[in-house]
Amino acid sequence: MDKDRAFHAWIRPNELRIEQDPLIRLMNDRREVRGRHLARIESAGRAPRVCLYLLAARDWEPSNSLNSARDYALGKGWQVSALQDFTDRIGVTDPLLRPGWSIVRHQIRAGFVDGVVVLTHSAISPHLDEYELQLNLISQHGDFVALVTPEAAGRER
Repeated sequence: MDKDRAFHAWIRPNELRIEQDPLIRLMNDRREVRGRHLARIESAGRAPRVCLYLLAARDWEPSNSLNSARDYALGKGWQVSALQDFTDRIGVTDPLLRPGWSIVRHQIRAGFVDGVVVLTHSAISPHLDEYELQLNLISQHGDFVALVTPEAAGRER
């Protein structure tokens, strides 16, 4: 569909077009990658292994949110180890500088997990360019990101 739109824009450059919301585009891309990787994993005859990631306020106990992420993953039939939940405290917005997120990426690169479950996209980064970079880095390793609350949930249209 995007290729068709690009071709149409190329042959009719003066036509007024409405651009897709970047967050919706990232959601669609993330879901496509997740579906492709899940199909590959399941065709190998095994359940996907995931870790959980949470970005928490400084004085807040994240157990309820981790339980929500765990329930989401288990509801999908994914495997979650008791030692595969990682938390950073709110502060640094760049995910590359957060120790918990760095461990998640290491778990993915090392092949210990097939994906990560996060509550919302802003837990990875509130900045769409940083969020997109992290999605791409994880996808390059053949792994996926799953969100309990999709990117577009609660947004006004």
